[in-house]
Amino acid sequence: MNQYEVPALIADELPEVEKELHFLSTLGNVNDAIKILTDYTKKMVLSHKFYQVSKCMQLADKIYKKGNGIVKNAVENIFIYSFSIMRISCNKVEWRMLQANIPPSLYTVYIHQVTRPGY
Repeated sequence: MNQYEVPALIADELPEVEKELHFLSTLGNVNDAIKILTDYTKKMVLSHKFYQVSKCMQLADKIYKKGNGIVKNAVENIFIYSFSIMRISCNKVEWRMLQANIPPSLYTVYIHQVTRPGY
C-alpha cells in the first residue's frame, strides 16, 4: 500500500472522518491522513468508546502491515508515537483496556520507541 491509498482506506473504514480526509491539502499526504486517524482514536479513548478504539487500532495495523516504507514511517511516527499521550490521558484501568486493543505488531514498535535511549 502506498501513501496515495491510505486516505481512501481510512475513509472506507471510518466514514466518521471522511469529511476531514476530503480536505487534505495534498493528495497522498499520508502524514495528515494518519494524524486524522490518530486524533479520532484519541477522541474515542477519551470518550471511552473502546469498540471504536479497537476498530482504529485494527485499521492502523492493517495500514502498517501492508504499507510501504513511507506509510510505515508515518504510522510509527504519528499513530504509535501517540500511545504515550493516550496513556497519560487514561487511568490505569483505561490504559489496560487500551493496551488490550493494541495489535502486537504495533505494541512491539511502541515498546521499542519507549525503551530506546534518548526517549
